[in-house]
Amino acid sequence: MALGDFYRGYLSKGKNEIPLREEIEMVKSYLEIQKLRYGDIFEVEYEIDEKLLNILVPKLILQPLVENSIYHGIRLKGEKGIIKISVYKEKDRAHIVVFDTGVGMSEKQLQDIMNDEGGEKSFGLKSTIERIQYYYNDLDLYEITTKEGLYFRIDIKIPIM
Repeated sequence: MALGDFYRGYLSKGKNEIPLREEIEMVKSYLEIQKLRYGDIFEVEYEIDEKLLNILVPKLILQPLVENSIYHGIRLKGEKGIIKISVYKEKDRAHIVVFDTGVGMSEKQLQDIMNDEGGEKSFGLKSTIERIQYYYNDLDLYEITTKEGLYFRIDIKIPIM
């Protein structure tokens, strides 16, 4: 059922933007699938301002970030981790935050990824950021904080139209 829900959300009748509610439901389905695959290596927490669930966002902005949390963060750490998805409003922006307690990265690793020197590891993160920047025609749409060995946090700041 989770796989079917994920693909229905992924296809979204060909739409390029969908309500944030649908984006979050798609990620929930994706995470159910990953829990079946990986078992008990992560827990998921949600802190969602329900007043923001109807804003339109580009389709598939959360799934690649959550996928990075699992594959490049928690799975590599070798212990149970947490993925936290938060949505809140600050000024004229909806903040969509993905936080994980995985391996994090050094400042140099982050710079390498953002400067196209990260190889395969950079594809999901960098391409998602670039797609959002292109969609909103704004380069100041994200903030990344990370501490090697402890966590990775990306805050996508979507303009509320």
